[in-house]
Amino acid sequence: MIDHFSLPAHVPLLLQICGVIGSVIYVGGFALVQCEHVCGNGTGYAVSKIIAAMLVLLSLIDAFNLGSFLIQIGFITFGYWGLTRRRPGTAEIAAAESDAVAGETEAGRAPLPVATPRRAGTPGVSELRPSLPPALHRRPAAHRASPPARMRFPSPSEPVQ
Repeated sequence: MIDHFSLPAHVPLLLQICGVIGSVIYVGGFALVQCEHVCGNGTGYAVSKIIAAMLVLLSLIDAFNLGSFLIQIGFITFGYWGLTRRRPGTAEIAAAESDAVAGETEAGRAPLPVATPRRAGTPGVSELRPSLPPALHRRPAAHRASPPARMRFPSPSEPVQ
């Protein structure tokens, strides 16, 4: 317990409950991403990690652990940073970046993959998987590299020429 002030008897239990709820949110969110029910890049996932980190951080008032404290600060910091990147004003920045990439494709570079829905019609699934148009799956024959010539190394018994 904290030495410089005393906590009422019921507060440590409440703090421990906050930590348990935070850990359930952490593990539950990870399980939902692995089961493909939510997108790991979604706003809801980031918000849930921030809330879970705050709850676990709150539980550290009673029993401080530096490693856990640093992990929670990291989750809060990067979760907030991810949310600020999803602000409404960032759509124009993304459009400008895609225009710059489109200019590169005209210069002869290969275009970036197109994102298509992974499961169309499945409610709650917003995860995107990159896919290429059929024409880009294989290079034209003129651009394919020929297989390397087979190198022959002399055996130790052969004289070197």
